[in-house]
Amino acid sequence: MHFLADLSGAVLDVERAVSAGVEKEPKGRRGRQVPLPRPAAEALARLGRRDEFTGPSDYVFCNRYGARLDPSAIRRRYKRAAAAAGLRPVKLHGLRHAAGSVLARSLPLVTVRDVLGHAELRTTNRYLHSKIDPAAIVAVNAAFGVVESSSADVPASG
Repeated sequence: MHFLADLSGAVLDVERAVSAGVEKEPKGRRGRQVPLPRPAAEALARLGRRDEFTGPSDYVFCNRYGARLDPSAIRRRYKRAAAAAGLRPVKLHGLRHAAGSVLARSLPLVTVRDVLGHAELRTTNRYLHSKIDPAAIVAVNAAFGVVESSSADVPASG
């Protein structure tokens, strides 16, 4: 992990992945860099200050012997943390989809593809449902003859 010069976040180097309990190269057989927001980078930096298992080949999330956590242990820890934070139950993989949807609202789809590690842009298209293009709203209004008004004229939603 490399912190950005302005400390606004970091870049995480993903070189290995675990899928269905098997450790291997990431999909596409190439590592990738994932941008991390500052809170995530700070949490990972705290893990880097532990006494053991901080080497480049060590697991980020490991048991007390440094071994990789099995999927059930990860799920148990995730569920405990979510409950402690007062969050509603969401499957762990659902967080990935939620993150993709949030990213798709403000980033180019190519960037979302790269962050999520998709090989094909069409895989990333599933996150477009959450992206509302303000220009499209203006165009639809214009097509139906709706005259643009100031934001003060728009009723509050809710």
